[in-house]
Amino acid sequence: MRAALGLLIAAALAGCGTDAADPSLTPRPVGDGPQFRPPSLSRAVRHAAPLGDMRCTRNRRPRFAAHLELFAAGRVVIVPAGIGLAPPRTTDGAYVTNPRCAYPLATREPTGVVEVAGGGRATLGDLFALWGRPLTPTRLAGFRGQVTAHVDGRLYRGDPRTVPLTRHAQIVVQVGPRVVPHSSYRFPPGL
Repeated sequence: MRAALGLLIAAALAGCGTDAADPSLTPRPVGDGPQFRPPSLSRAVRHAAPLGDMRCTRNRRPRFAAHLELFAAGRVVIVPAGIGLAPPRTTDGAYVTNPRCAYPLATREPTGVVEVAGGGRATLGDLFALWGRPLTPTRLAGFRGQVTAHVDGRLYRGDPRTVPLTRHAQIVVQVGPRVVPHSSYRFPPGL
């Protein structure tokens, strides 16, 4: 399991940047313990319940992607596959497929790629609400401290919940020792 997760992280990092001298490409290990590998299902998503303006539907609307990386204590926090995908659902290795329904925000793989249904104005706070994890200026999932966010390599000034999930945004959120944020990500074709 740990070896497979390591390969997934390596694959995700392969999509980041291209310059070997870039300090943002320094590999970071996944943190030890369950707080670094949070489950994907919140109570609302488990029951396909409405959450604010978000509904779980079978409509397959056009989607675009943003990429999210999380760090706490200088370590990777996994963004799991299955956020916003209601059970029953199937898995194919690390990928979540065939959900009962999907919300406008979803992760199908544990690489941080967030699919966003076009036409809406989604934020990082919306994603964390679906995930059922806290995000505030002083909380990131199960971690406490000053939370900073970077979008496309630039510091985001303001509440991290308000970071917009825009097409091909590279978002890095962290608490604890600073990790040099990536400024770009190589997105899969079609997203």
